[in-house]
Amino acid sequence: MNENNQMVKALGLKESISMTIGTVVGVGLFTSGSAQIGVVGPWIIVFTFLALLISIWPCLLYGEMAAMLPVAGGTYNYAKHGVGRIWANIAGWQYIVSVVAISAGETLAFSNYFKMLLDQFGVNIERIDSRIIAIALIVIFLILNYRGIEFSGRIQTAFVFFFWGCSVLWFLYMIPKVHMEYFGGFGMNQLPPFKELMYIFGLIWWCYTGFETCVSMGAETKFPQYTLPRALKISVFLVFAVNAIFQWFLVGLVPHRLYPVIASADAPYAEGLKAVGLVGFPIILLCIGIAFGGDLSTINPGIAAPARYIYAMAEDHALPKFLGKIHPQYKTPYVAIIVVGIINIILIATNSINYIASISLISLAICYMIGCLAFLGLRKNYSKLRRPYKAPFGITGAIFTIIVYGFMLIFADKVALLTAGIIGIISIFYAATIGAKYKDEALSIDEEIGTVEEPMANEKVELDKQYKAWKYVTIVVTIIALGIYAIPSIINL
Repeated sequence: MNENNQMVKALGLKESISMTIGTVVGVGLFTSGSAQIGVVGPWIIVFTFLALLISIWPCLLYGEMAAMLPVAGGTYNYAKHGVGRIWANIAGWQYIVSVVAISAGETLAFSNYFKMLLDQFGVNIERIDSRIIAIALIVIFLILNYRGIEFSGRIQTAFVFFFWGCSVLWFLYMIPKVHMEYFGGFGMNQLPPFKELMYIFGLIWWCYTGFETCVSMGAETKFPQYTLPRALKISVFLVFAVNAIFQWFLVGLVPHRLYPVIASADAPYAEGLKAVGLVGFPIILLCIGIAFGGDLSTINPGIAAPARYIYAMAEDHALPKFLGKIHPQYKTPYVAIIVVGIINIILIATNSINYIASISLISLAICYMIGCLAFLGLRKNYSKLRRPYKAPFGITGAIFTIIVYGFMLIFADKVALLTAGIIGIISIFYAATIGAKYKDEALSIDEEIGTVEEPMANEKVELDKQYKAWKYVTIVVTIIALGIYAIPSIINL
């Protein structure tokens, strides 16, 4: 590979975590995910906890593969070496569409919360099509990513911490307004049929999808053999905590009789507050945090990550070669970034968050299942390859994940499932025709890994120190997220 066509290693643990959390926490939680409270009520925490449980093992598996293969392209490269180019192409194409769908849905979510924010100041822009705002936002982030990953990474961290700051202030302000009695009185007999429950569970699990975002940027990560497994382990629990805490507040603020408002809302949190008369400052702070923190933090990696996939696949002839061009000045995959922007605009044009969510969760589930197959293949075919991190009970976890995700897909939206199927067929055709011509040119796994830089002793100490701090924070936040659900039971005794 030409040195002028290589990317800069600029991402550390903080940036990797913020990129991952930024991808995950956003449109799922604040739109389709939270809207399910209107259907399952306080049972939302059970679904959220189950979604966490089926996400932990994949994170550990990806942690092992990311440390073993610290390159751009994530699942695509893991599958290429683990199960072959056909599977790799399917995974790569599915991932690109799914993560782009997250950013497209996020821009529409931003538009909805932005309109609610302005409404609190007496400015009504309902006549402006949400798609116009969404496309304008995509263009801004395309420019940011075009200019460079280092600047984009700093911006990403700022978005995430801004979101957390607004969230903590909102939590503190809203605690006195929570009604503990709202957590009770919703029995199993009030839940919908099993088939619908599984569909709902899929939408709630979607709030976790994108948990492997950081691995797609392995080529731009400092000491990825340490950074990536740690970022994955931290991120999945922080995502759970954010989801659980926000859901706790929505359940505690909105009485059961108003659940239909939440179930049909485009901006469930804002519209839930409005329905119970908590207007003004609560909605303003909420919308500012969600729109300018949660939403913007998701859009950014939703462009950066799939662009790196396209770059890696183009370098490997799994996509047209010109898509792998690196900007001579900014060292970014600028052609891939432009393509991601075009796909975003196409999805935004549908103006349907539910359809976008279904496409994303189906494509990512398929991608993760292939990732698990790749894990099994890498364990078998490259058992002696150095693994700086090894996932516990990895083979069991891979098989379990494939079965669970496959079962979940049975109940997914059929139109979105058809869309994912068409994408899969196209990717197979490309791999079997054009991609097959370059089969012999593919790099070996050792060539692809190349020389992996090891940190100096002082750098290793600093890496461990950072991880330790993040780990303690994550433990505390996770305990809080679980603990607050016990409070209503204790008070109502």
